[in-house]
Amino acid sequence: MKLAILTALLLAAPLVKAGQKTLIDFFLPMEPRNMVSEGIWGADPVLPRDIDNGLEDPTMKNWCYWDGSIVKDDTGRYHMYASRWSQAYSHSVGWNKQSRGLHSVSDSLFGPYKDLGETWPHWNNGAGHNVVGLRMHDGRYALISSEVTPGNVFVSSSPDGPFEHLGEFIIDPNGFYEGWARYDELDDGAVRAGVLGHLSNVMIILRPDGRYMMLARHCVPMISDDGILGPYKMLNDRVWEGLKNMPQFKNEDPTIWYSDGLYHIVVNHHGGGDITYHLTSEDGIHNWTNRGLAFHKAYGVFRYTDGTRNDWNIVQRPTVYTENGMVKAFNFSVIDVHKGKDRGNDNHGSKIIVVPFDGTGFSKHIRSIVNAENAQVDATPPPSPWKSVDLGSVKKAGNTGFNTAFNTFRIQSNGGLSEGRLVYQKMEGDISARVLVLSQDISAESVLSGLMFRESLNSDARTVSAVISKSDGLLFEHSGTPVSKQKLKAPYWLRMEKRGQRITAYISSSNKMNWEKIGETTVDLGNEFYAGLYAHADGAAKKAVSRFKDADFHVWGEPLSEGIINHTFPDRIPASGKIRFEVEYENRQALDVFAELQNVHTTKKLKALRRQMPSKKNTLELTYDAGPLQPGDIYWFVLKSIPIHGHENRAIQHTYKKVTVE
Repeated sequence: MKLAILTALLLAAPLVKAGQKTLIDFFLPMEPRNMVSEGIWGADPVLPRDIDNGLEDPTMKNWCYWDGSIVKDDTGRYHMYASRWSQAYSHSVGWNKQSRGLHSVSDSLFGPYKDLGETWPHWNNGAGHNVVGLRMHDGRYALISSEVTPGNVFVSSSPDGPFEHLGEFIIDPNGFYEGWARYDELDDGAVRAGVLGHLSNVMIILRPDGRYMMLARHCVPMISDDGILGPYKMLNDRVWEGLKNMPQFKNEDPTIWYSDGLYHIVVNHHGGGDITYHLTSEDGIHNWTNRGLAFHKAYGVFRYTDGTRNDWNIVQRPTVYTENGMVKAFNFSVIDVHKGKDRGNDNHGSKIIVVPFDGTGFSKHIRSIVNAENAQVDATPPPSPWKSVDLGSVKKAGNTGFNTAFNTFRIQSNGGLSEGRLVYQKMEGDISARVLVLSQDISAESVLSGLMFRESLNSDARTVSAVISKSDGLLFEHSGTPVSKQKLKAPYWLRMEKRGQRITAYISSSNKMNWEKIGETTVDLGNEFYAGLYAHADGAAKKAVSRFKDADFHVWGEPLSEGIINHTFPDRIPASGKIRFEVEYENRQALDVFAELQNVHTTKKLKALRRQMPSKKNTLELTYDAGPLQPGDIYWFVLKSIPIHGHENRAIQHTYKKVTVE
C-alpha cells in the first residue's frame, strides 16, 4: 500500500513533458572524504556516511543540528548559521523548547563546519530557530530567527559577530489574510504552543531592484521598500494556490532565490513523505509556475561518487547556496529515524548536509524552457475584442502577446520617436477599467505601463492616462499634463472610471477593495473613444516589456463580476456605539449587503444588519449600534454581497478584516 501511494505521489509531482528534467535531476554526487560506519550514531540506512560533510556531532554526545544556510565572507570562508539543541532532549522537545541560534565555519563549502557556539546568547537566552543568514544591501551580515521567536533580525559588521538584536519584522497585511504571515487565533497548533503572532520558516532575499523580499511558511510574497525589518507588504495569496499537480495544504519550509532571470521557490510538502516542489516566477510575486519535482528521498539524492547511498528518514528545511548568480549547493536538515522516535541520550539524531548542484546545467535547462514559453506567449494574439496599435512613428512594430494560463498581456513597446503601444477596445458611454500592472523589473529598459482613455488614435488626440513608470513612479495625466504623482514601484492595481466627462483614477496594492483615489479630471472624449492598456519604452532606443494581468473593461453597470468594488473598514471599533463604513458596489441585480461581527476567540456571531443596497446608488453608508462589547476582544468584520432573497452561502462576494474593540 505504501509503495502504491508513493508511486502515485511521484507521478503526480512533476508538471512537465515526458522525459523532461526537473530540478532533482541536477543534484550531483558528494565527494566522500571521511566515510565512517563504526562509532557514530545513526540507523543502518545512513551508514556509512561522510561525517565531514556539513555540520554534525558524530559522537552524539552534545548537539543535534537543524536549519542551516551558508554565507561566504570576503576572505573566502564559509559561514553556516543554523540552530542546535542538546541531544539529551527528544527531537520534539529540543527544537520547540531548547533551540538556539549558532554559528559555524568551514574553509570548504561542503564542510566540515566547526561549531563556534551561540550567535546571540545575551538575547532571550539565545533562543532561535529557522535560523538563516544573509548579506544586507549595505554589506552587513544579518541573521534571522522565527517560529520560536516572533521573527527577529540580528546584525553585525563581521560574519563572526557579535550579532546585536536589530528588531522584529513588521508585516502589513495589505488587505490579505494576515494568518498567511503570522500565526493567528485560527491556528490551533500556535494557540497550544503559545506562539500567536509569530512568523515561521522565514526566508529573506535581496531583490535586484534593491528591495527585500520575505517568504514565510505559507509562501505569500512580501516586499519591503524600507529596509530589512520592513514593513513587509503582502502582495499576493499563497503562491501554490490553484497550481496543477501541487498540494494545496501541508506545505512549508520554503526557500527562495534569484537566478537565470527568475525567482525560484522550493517548498516542501510534509503530508506525503517530504516531497519538495520547484516553482518559478518572472517577478517573484505573480504567475508562479509549477516546474515539477525538486526533491524526494526515494530518488537517492544523498549519494556519493563511490556509489554509497544514505537514506535519511526525514528530510526537511531545504535552503540554497548561490554564488555569482549560480546555484552551487543545497542544504538539507536530516534525521535518521521518525522524529517521534528520536529520544534524548539515544543513538539517533539530526545533522545538516550540503549537496552539490549542477548550476550551469540547470541554468541552461530552465532558461530554455522559459524562453520557449515566452516565445509562445508573444506569438499568441489577445482574445477578441482586444486590438493593438503602435502610436506615433516607429521603425519596427511592437508586439502584443497573451498568456492564456495567467490571463496576462505581454506587450513589447518601442522607444525613440514612438508614442507607445495601445492594446484597446472601442467603447462609448460610462465605463470602468481595471488592471494589475505587474512588476516592471523583467524589462531591462525603462518602461511605462498603465491605463489610457483617448478620443482617437491620432497623435493630437485628447488623452487621460494612469501609468506606472519604472523610473518615476505613478503618473496620472491629462493629455501629457500631470494631474498627480506618487513615488512607488509596480505591482499595483490601477482603475479608471469615466462618468460623463469626469474621469477618476484609483490605485490599490492589493485589489482587496482597498482603493485610494489618486486624481480626477474632466475631458470630452466624444461619443466613441478608445480605452486600453498603454505601454511605452519611456524614451529608450530598445523595446521594453510591460505585463498586465486580469484586465476588466466594461460598460458601467454591466460588470464582469458583480458585488463590492470598494470599501472602507475601521481598524478599531468602540465597545458600544456605532460602526460606520462605506461601500461602493456595481451590479446588474439588486443586492443585499450583509455585515457581521464574529468573535475570533469564541466564534460567536453578532449579526450587525441585513440591508438592501439600492441598485441606483453607487455608495451607501451603513451604521450599526454594536451594543456592549468587551474592550480588547478581537472580531472578524465580515461583509458580504448577496442576491436579494438568496441564501447567505450564495454570496457573490465577501471580504473580512480583523478589528479590535477599543
